[in-house]
Amino acid sequence: MAQHLIITAVGTDRPGIGNKIIHLISDLGCNIIDSRIALLGNDFTLIMLISGTASQVTRVEHSLPQLGAEHDLLTMVKRTSTHTELAQQFTIEAHIQADDKIGLTEQVTYFFASKEIGINALSAKTLNVEQHDKFQIALSASISGEYNLMQLQEEFASFCESLNVQGTLNFINNG
Repeated sequence: MAQHLIITAVGTDRPGIGNKIIHLISDLGCNIIDSRIALLGNDFTLIMLISGTASQVTRVEHSLPQLGAEHDLLTMVKRTSTHTELAQQFTIEAHIQADDKIGLTEQVTYFFASKEIGINALSAKTLNVEQHDKFQIALSASISGEYNLMQLQEEFASFCESLNVQGTLNFINNG
């Protein structure tokens, strides 16, 4: 039975640093199920889900800290299991643009949490546009077909208006 491991790594960005981790995982016989790499400031960040036999995953758990020490990376691992996909009929895609202000990401995530909608992915970024900081949030979530989409659309529009931000909410039918 396959074992699963979440890997995170953070360190100063430089060419090939992601490949060092990927090479280790492949060399130890594990499979990459899902991964994200992002640059935050001057740092490289990686989060990855891998699978393998119990002994392969254990070897990654023991080898990764050494690799991290050799390349000045902060690493962390956590055992997990496969994600059980729920049959959700719709995927939500939300996009918000606004002048940058503290607390906006929290307000957006609270909006969805208060409606018991779990966020699948979120990207939040400050951009300097014409000497003025603009903020963008993009997120995706999944909901069942029993959810009132019109009501959610109206509540989201009202929410965006109350914050004086521009937002769009799109629904993709998965069924």
